[in-house]
Amino acid sequence: MRFRPWLLPVHASGRALCLGALLGVAAGSSPAHAGEPDMAGRIAGGLRQRVDIAGEPAQTFDIGQRLRRYQVSSVSLAVIGDSKIVWAGVYRQPSAPATDTDTDTLYQAASISKGVTGALAQRLARSNKLQLDVPVDACLQPWTLPAGQQSPGHPVTLRNLLNHSAGATVSGFPGYPPSQAIPTDLQVIKGEPPSLTPAVAIQTIPGAAYAYSGGGYTIAQVAMQQCLHTPFAELMRQQVLQPLGMRRSTFAQPLPAAEHNRAHGHYADGSEVEGGAFVYPELAAAGLWTTASDLARFAIAVQQSWKTGTAFLSATEARDLLTPALNNYAQGLFVVGDGEHKRFMHAGGNTGFKSTYAMYLDSGNGVVVMTDGDNGSYLGGEIVKAVASAYGWPDFKPRLAHTAPLDLATATRHLGIYQLDRFEGRFANRYELRFDGKDWTMVMPDIGATRLVPTGKTRLVSPETGDIIELAQDGAQDLLLIGGRKAHRSPDS
Repeated sequence: MRFRPWLLPVHASGRALCLGALLGVAAGSSPAHAGEPDMAGRIAGGLRQRVDIAGEPAQTFDIGQRLRRYQVSSVSLAVIGDSKIVWAGVYRQPSAPATDTDTDTLYQAASISKGVTGALAQRLARSNKLQLDVPVDACLQPWTLPAGQQSPGHPVTLRNLLNHSAGATVSGFPGYPPSQAIPTDLQVIKGEPPSLTPAVAIQTIPGAAYAYSGGGYTIAQVAMQQCLHTPFAELMRQQVLQPLGMRRSTFAQPLPAAEHNRAHGHYADGSEVEGGAFVYPELAAAGLWTTASDLARFAIAVQQSWKTGTAFLSATEARDLLTPALNNYAQGLFVVGDGEHKRFMHAGGNTGFKSTYAMYLDSGNGVVVMTDGDNGSYLGGEIVKAVASAYGWPDFKPRLAHTAPLDLATATRHLGIYQLDRFEGRFANRYELRFDGKDWTMVMPDIGATRLVPTGKTRLVSPETGDIIELAQDGAQDLLLIGGRKAHRSPDS
């Protein structure tokens, strides 16, 4: 066990354990085997980066190191084995308030909400209160979906809204500080003030292409509550959260003022988000507040329904929910792999919160990781790799990269400051490629300096982020491709 002084593991009861103590097994869960607490220690000390370099020893990190590295205040996780919650706990930096770091603490799940929305749609379709494959227009009245690329032969349906093939625009949402005016869901769709995003349009023929669209999910949200004459958050409570025993979860946006046991989101530099968390009226796309254990209960219910059928979803309904359309996307869930590799998963990112989960369909093994920091996606990926390694899962191993010489003349010509052509970060759009005569580094807006390893004449890789950096040209101008995204030289370079 390698707990460090800045690391406080927390038992499900909310009591902080003594430093160096084993992480407690969550109340009401069943350990997969007698050595489970030791497995928790292995995971806490076994975080892995996205890329291993051939010929170098594989690096592992302590979770406390990585909380500090990424300026994440706390992380809550739940490990699932054989369709049961094996253990759950919270790790935090000492600066995190103790009241905000037990396993009942609420985190924003962001786009993970989409899979819960897909399950709700299946439940409502079962009762014939709505249909997945008919034009959605009837459920939107008195509002009418504006004319776009839809037609009688290619209508917008709940199904293609949920699998991102409806042609809808607006990929995601920035959220609203609680001190600002909050738009209604219909104002969001219409792009009317005080909405900060443009109107949702049907830009391509429904069914023709995949385009990730939180805007499409917001249309689905309005359709469900209009057809059922019930607010969306209440539909979720009745149909999903209550039946699954997700007692701490809610789609209330904003959270009631009396709810104090919630995590506070943090920007990439570690500063706290205004008001602790932004408000997201786009509930179906991004509105869920939940815990790692509650999300594990949802994942288990879907997996068990797929395998044998349950009162929550029949096997037929679960298999429909998990049938991928374009880009391996089903109804709110990515579904990939075959046989022992087959799994469903999703990540989520609201302002100040980043989370991820994965669930194997055959074995019933899985993991949920929720963080209260904008850099939490890096941390979450490393934790998932640690869990996969500890339990011998068939996936999530770091990629292996081989070093190769750079064309030094080309590489040194590309040194300097760059800006992404498309940038949505809160801080400066500034990427700097550096070389000190020995080591290559990329300084990024969120996590600062990250090591780069040459893997070809014009290619480097970041073991930490997994990004491949390509040295390219745009006519006579130097260009970087950073993880496939174009970055041109900054005027101040």
